Amino acid sequence: MNAAGAKGPLGVSTRAVQLASSVEQRRTSVGTKIAVIVITAVTYVLGKAITAPIQTPWHVGELLIGIFLPAFFAIVADTFPAAIGAGIGTFLGDVIFLVPLGSTTPVLSLLAGVPANFFGILLFGWFAKRYRSWAGFVASTISFVTLGNLIAAVVVVLFLGLPNSLVLGFVVFWNTTSIPAILVGVPILIRAVQPLYGRTAILSYEPRWIGSVTTKQTAIALAFAAAFVVIGAAFFLFALPNPEPGFGPLYFELAAAIVLIFAPITGVIAGSKLRASQSGA
Repeated sequence: MNAAGAKGPLGVSTRAVQLASSVEQRRTSVGTKIAVIVITAVTYVLGKAITAPIQTPWHVGELLIGIFLPAFFAIVADTFPAAIGAGIGTFLGDVIFLVPLGSTTPVLSLLAGVPANFFGILLFGWFAKRYRSWAGFVASTISFVTLGNLIAAVVVVLFLGLPNSLVLGFVVFWNTTSIPAILVGVPILIRAVQPLYGRTAILSYEPRWIGSVTTKQTAIALAFAAAFVVIGAAFFLFALPNPEPGFGPLYFELAAAIVLIFAPITGVIAGSKLRASQSGA
């Protein structure tokens, strides 16, 4: 009898067992993806609830500290469901908490916040997993979070008819809250959930940068941190020659200090060990 018709100990063909197992795996996979979407969205909504009452310059949007929550799931879970959860979470959080405060509208959230969060988190997660190093994590944070904030800023300025210079202003403002939050919050969460790997299907990716920190990685991280500071300072000077209420130069200086301090030690925070070596980014 051929392999396709082989019988197991209970008279069930091997092929039937394989098919049943395949179906069960697909069901589990779909269920896990849905769980990632829901958990990402719910945690992001809760994060936005905390920062919603804080006044922001130009009275549009909010502090993006809570963005580290979907960013975390984009690293440790399937990236695409996490990006979907980020889009859903930002819309629900805006409608529930920001719309009543007059900081946005459902239409503006749908046009600006949803695509900015979805594409920013999606590209961030893909890039970080593609390069599999904590230096890649720092680079993807600064690059693609800035891109997401730029998408949102352009739409906000066009939708509300604000001066074009405020595109840079919004990018600087959102960058100074979201990028430090991700660089600090995500490694802490990764370290906290390490004992849970293997116990839940949601944590399906363990960052490869949990191991050692090399001098090459440190140099790359510092380079992107310096780029964040230089570009942000230029944007700040060109877009905001006069300090906005609650968003003066000290605000950006504090964010720049956090990025410069934490970018080189991100891997250590997540559980890596320092190793003086020029190899392996």
